[in-house]
Amino acid sequence: MKKLLYITLSLILTFGVASCDNWLDVNTNPDNPNNLSATVDVRLPWIQYYYMYAWGTTNARVNGAAQIITGTSRASTVGRLSLWNPYQSASVTMYQNWFVGAAANIPDIINRAQEEGAYHYEAAALVIKSMGYMMMADLYGEMPYEQAVTADFSPAFSTGEEIFDGCMADLDRAIELFQTPQEQGATPLSAGDTWNGGNTDKWIKLCYGLKARWLNNLSKTDRYDPEAILAAVQNGPQSTADNTKMTHYNVESGEGNVTVGDVYGPCVTWDVAAWGTGQRLARYYAQLLTNFKGTGVEDPRADKMLPSSMYKVKLSADKSRIESYEWLRDEGVDLSGIDEGWKMNRLQGGNLNGYLTLAMKDDTQKYAKKDIELYYESISAFIAALNKYYTTDNITIKEETDTIKVTYHPGAMYVNDDNPLYVEDIKYVQLRADAFYETQGLSTTDMNCYYTAVPGDSRTLGFVQGTGTFYTRPDSDSDIMTYTEMLFIKAEVLFRQGDAQGAYNAYKDAILSHFSRMNEKLKTWTDIGCGTTARGFDVSFAYSPMSQAEIDAYMASPAVKQDAGSLTLSDIMMQKLIAMCFDYQSWNDVRRYNYFAGNIGSYGVIYTEMAVPAYRTGDFSTFSTDPASDQYYLRRLMQPSFETDYNSTECNASVAPYAATYGISNALDYKIYSVPVWWDVTR
Repeated sequence: MKKLLYITLSLILTFGVASCDNWLDVNTNPDNPNNLSATVDVRLPWIQYYYMYAWGTTNARVNGAAQIITGTSRASTVGRLSLWNPYQSASVTMYQNWFVGAAANIPDIINRAQEEGAYHYEAAALVIKSMGYMMMADLYGEMPYEQAVTADFSPAFSTGEEIFDGCMADLDRAIELFQTPQEQGATPLSAGDTWNGGNTDKWIKLCYGLKARWLNNLSKTDRYDPEAILAAVQNGPQSTADNTKMTHYNVESGEGNVTVGDVYGPCVTWDVAAWGTGQRLARYYAQLLTNFKGTGVEDPRADKMLPSSMYKVKLSADKSRIESYEWLRDEGVDLSGIDEGWKMNRLQGGNLNGYLTLAMKDDTQKYAKKDIELYYESISAFIAALNKYYTTDNITIKEETDTIKVTYHPGAMYVNDDNPLYVEDIKYVQLRADAFYETQGLSTTDMNCYYTAVPGDSRTLGFVQGTGTFYTRPDSDSDIMTYTEMLFIKAEVLFRQGDAQGAYNAYKDAILSHFSRMNEKLKTWTDIGCGTTARGFDVSFAYSPMSQAEIDAYMASPAVKQDAGSLTLSDIMMQKLIAMCFDYQSWNDVRRYNYFAGNIGSYGVIYTEMAVPAYRTGDFSTFSTDPASDQYYLRRLMQPSFETDYNSTECNASVAPYAATYGISNALDYKIYSVPVWWDVTR
């Protein structure tokens, strides 16, 4: 294993990138370093980047299970996860990028840092080491750890609890090292740090923030220690200025990640969730922002965090410009319910069709009534759906004996297919945001989606098929640790301790801090002109800061509890889900509270309105049929093929303890998906 990792590391360093943008500038090295000669300031940015790519991939995938995201295809990686029917390859990319791109570098950077007395680099490496291995343990339960990059081919597995203890010890050591002055002449941390710019105070706050997060994840175990969590929160980020984040760039060109080819520079969650056309937001998450707990309240964050597209478009007579249009905000794909007028859940009918066509001439589709009646309650329900998304300028509908004939006029965005299943798929707005380097983008400040089956027409007209979202644009920031998360953790712990007023104060502050954090970034987009597209259309509603009046109105609305006595743990955790969004900690939280089982203490159902996916075939997984059972829910990922194929003896031994309780025969047993990781077992 180590030999393979060093070969890959050599490629990473040999191909050293010097083109992408600010945070990559530190990697320019004319001496073509290798694993022995690479200096700490050259190596650290690569470790940070490859950890972040693993993190970004994890975010977009496992939060399918948390009903935040889904795929257009029921057989895609994210699609299967959102339907609680994953397959093994879902594990590959995060594993690759962590072990090949990051973990393999860590022993060498630590050795080099110790040689020159660059203690802050050693500390940063220990922090990232702890973050990466904790992520692996959260995903897989057990993992190679102590021998992971030291054994040649068959590293032994450590238990999740052993990895947890090792990671916590690394954080303690890192805090000590960050407080230790570096030796004279040692490379300053600022020369290579792409997260905190060498600010050791922010690194220490990151360490304590991680401690708070990980200790709080033990809420089901006998190791849960509320006072230790609150002490860590007290030493973590105390304002949005203390946040640790990675800044990304909408680059014009650049070299690609050696494991997957994605260009260095753009947002890592964008790379996985919004680079292509295959992902959509789930209805559950969309309704947190548009109808929180059935209150009917529209969150001011909705326009920023949900993509919108032009629809009901009218073109000029010569079809050279858009004369009028409206905005259609993403409704999210309902994974469990049935849309108005339908007989079945949309995904039970089949895959979504993400390849929309912009009509530039009249195009007629004939939908067979017998096909319509497979999906819709009635022919009139189908026609009503058409009229909801198109005007008479867009379509002409003619009912014939056996068909509904629809002529799409220039300006209509539609699915060029005569299957009525796809007609409403325009309401699932693209998560995609166009990067400049792909040539889809019109400028570095115009990151809106212009993709259609005929993309030239869309870009030429400036037809916005998606505004992107706050967390998934090419230059969106990656929030690694935030003050907002600390406040939500504080609110949760205090609520569980019975301090209702303290929990309420932290809960309100957490929501407000997320507004503040978002407005900081939104202002940067407004300042560089992102509120107007390259073709002159106003998209400021998706890019501009929220007004204080909007924030005040939301805080006074039924979506936010107005007194400590009415606050529930569900209120805290569901508001946290909005703020954390794609961060994989969202899935950790959902698992800790057993999704919607309502069987944790006396807290009731935490994630209300969440339900089991309707299309759950189980052809790649095996789950209990009892919603009260831990094994009814998706609990972990299967070990990647690198382990099951090349380290099978150790891999199978790692799951042997589950044989008696869970009936697991080996690491490839489909029942593994329903086995809780060590901190997730209901007691």
